[in-house]
Amino acid sequence: IRRTSDAHPTHIRRTSDALPTHFRRPAWRTGGSGGLQRRRRRAILIGVNPTSFDDSLDALCERQCAFALYRLPGGRQDHFCMQQDGKCGGEGETGAALRGEAPSAFVISPFSGSPVCIKAEVSEPPRPGRFRLLDEAELPPATDRRRYGELFHACLRQLNEVRGDAGALQKIVLARCADEPRPAHFSPSAAFRQLCTDAPRSFRALIHCPAFGTWLCATPELLISGSADSWETMALAGTRVCSTAPWDAKNRAEQALVARHIREAITSVTEPPEEQPAESLPAGAIEHLCSRMSFRMSRRYLPRLLDELQPTPAVSGYPVRRALDYLREHPDTARDCYAGFLGPTDEGSARLFVMLRCMRVLHDRCRLYAGGGIMPDSREETEWQETEAKMQPMRRLLLQEA
Repeated sequence: IRRTSDAHPTHIRRTSDALPTHFRRPAWRTGGSGGLQRRRRRAILIGVNPTSFDDSLDALCERQCAFALYRLPGGRQDHFCMQQDGKCGGEGETGAALRGEAPSAFVISPFSGSPVCIKAEVSEPPRPGRFRLLDEAELPPATDRRRYGELFHACLRQLNEVRGDAGALQKIVLARCADEPRPAHFSPSAAFRQLCTDAPRSFRALIHCPAFGTWLCATPELLISGSADSWETMALAGTRVCSTAPWDAKNRAEQALVARHIREAITSVTEPPEEQPAESLPAGAIEHLCSRMSFRMSRRYLPRLLDELQPTPAVSGYPVRRALDYLREHPDTARDCYAGFLGPTDEGSARLFVMLRCMRVLHDRCRLYAGGGIMPDSREETEWQETEAKMQPMRRLLLQEA
């Protein structure tokens, strides 16, 4: 483990020559014959003297503390972020981090609610025994196929009832969750590394805090990135299996709504953005329609822009305020961190991403999340299969770690 002096000061290099002996990956994690040690894994997780980096991170996931481990898109370096006291910063500290008035931090925002930040004060995982064990929160039931159908047709009725009215709803993003058994020896830390291999062009993160629980994600969607007065974002929407065929009208219309909202949000704060033509953006076996935008803005306006920008129509609907009103009255699922945003900030730059392709890690199961944009001409089975495709990377991860 080493500290560097660049924009993100807490880096972790996983090569065996860079890690001290007590943080090296044990032989049984690399395919050795360690049956006895596997049977003791649960004891290690809740103990106070873990013997490897993976064990340290996994044990912290059982404790009342907060940390983030992440890797930037295309990057090969892991970044660990934690405060000395193991807690999260409040509203004032989070605002300062977003405005670039604070040293390095990691920001986490749920879909609905206030963001928090974790200041980068610790360069290596501390002993888990410093923190109390975490009681797991009870969650509402997952979304079964029947319930999804009911929610879908309720959305469709709403869209068609007001079709053609001025300012009427044109799109509602319907989200759902699914529970999968947690493998007996599942390691969140090892799963993070596997995500880094499986999704090299995505933003990959393992985050944990008492308010939100433990989450893994590999998201392809950039919310905003930049430094000084130079910024970029993307309008990402529409989903299909990777293809060379032209995009259909439904997906093009869906992406156009997202681009319109982002364009208007930026223009409300600064000059209109420069926009590139929409193109396909692969994300595993599926792809999305994406147009990139760049613009000039003072860093101090970032919190204001985030208020206008997030949630975008890609995760809520269009118009956004009407879609959010509908979702409050007809909730789809407890989204928590799903479709919120997360990412690192420092005094020079900020890189924030939408929390997609994610799952919440629980004691006995993992809860997977996905959603899709419902338009007046949407079909139930097509939308269901889209959410299945979006959950597939996390299901595959669980199979690999079993």
